[in-house]
Amino acid sequence: MDEVAIFWDYENVRVVAKGINVPIAEALIKYSESLGHLRVKKVYSDWAGINKEIIQALYSLGFDAIQVSMGKPNSVDVKIAVDCLETAQLYPEINCFILLTGDKDFISLVNALKANRRKVIIIGDTHNISEHLLLSADDFLSLGELSKMYKARDFSKIKIFKKKEKPIPFDTAVDWLIETIQLARENSKTTRSALIDNLMRSSSNFDYKGASMVQEPDDKTKTFNSFSKFVAAAEEKGKIKTEIIEGFMEIFLPEEDPHVESELSPNLKDIIDKEDWRKIFEIIINAYTTGKNEDKQEHKYSYLHNLLRSAKKEGILSYSNRKLANAIEKLIEIRLLISQSAKKFTLTEDCRENLEDYLKKAMNIKN
Repeated sequence: MDEVAIFWDYENVRVVAKGINVPIAEALIKYSESLGHLRVKKVYSDWAGINKEIIQALYSLGFDAIQVSMGKPNSVDVKIAVDCLETAQLYPEINCFILLTGDKDFISLVNALKANRRKVIIIGDTHNISEHLLLSADDFLSLGELSKMYKARDFSKIKIFKKKEKPIPFDTAVDWLIETIQLARENSKTTRSALIDNLMRSSSNFDYKGASMVQEPDDKTKTFNSFSKFVAAAEEKGKIKTEIIEGFMEIFLPEEDPHVESELSPNLKDIIDKEDWRKIFEIIINAYTTGKNEDKQEHKYSYLHNLLRSAKKEGILSYSNRKLANAIEKLIEIRLLISQSAKKFTLTEDCRENLEDYLKKAMNIKN
């Protein structure tokens, strides 16, 4: 039986307690036990500001809550990395390490553990996880999928697909593929083939655990033996298209321009200049000052991001989706956009009369 260790970056992946229960923590334990014998359970944070009920619940579940001072940058990351490598050295029988985090700073740790022939599974939030971290690990499980497994009290989905299980129709799998590409775009991630495969596996919206579950379109008695062959079949049917960008194969929708949509495109700018900041301000302000009841308009982050992405497609802006997302976050930081309930934002009232000041703040120009 495999030996398993959990190392949880609580500063990066926080949870909600329900009374004295912490469902995600309980689900994590059940998942880990389905993989083998759970030997180590450690969770790291500066616990001074954390709800005491959560701390008590974690203790009751057998977690060793490690106190880490936040006096130095990346204190938790460093402590987890040191403890992981020490554990790997002291306990060679532990062959599976589960890291709860989404922080790209753990990539070197993942690589070090894999170099020592340890399997590394990352568990985190699909929307916030570093795609480079996701790609470096042996496997990835989203918090949403972990929660779904726990609610169903069924962790059998982690098992390798068996031929006797019901296969997925090709068209259904293609729909899921397209949905995953769209989700990656919305969350400013690349659509590299390996990343899309991982995102499909981790989605709680559909039951996909690999291309070996998907029927071939022209022979339903067979399933694909690799994700790349599934993608090639989908491309042959005109459902998607692929292109090599900067040495990586990416997947695109038929109507997309790869050299515009790719997060890796060399045609994209790295730094937003003043002229383009003016364009971004104009697009965002216009979103709030057209139509009726303009003083009361609220817009979701995703709506504002889509406006900038549309401008990118039209050739008005030449930045990655991630860079455009960072621009919106900057507008929130300088309080041009004011956060409201339900993750919606309103426009500050003095935006036009103080536009030049807001531009300077966006560009980090001091008066």
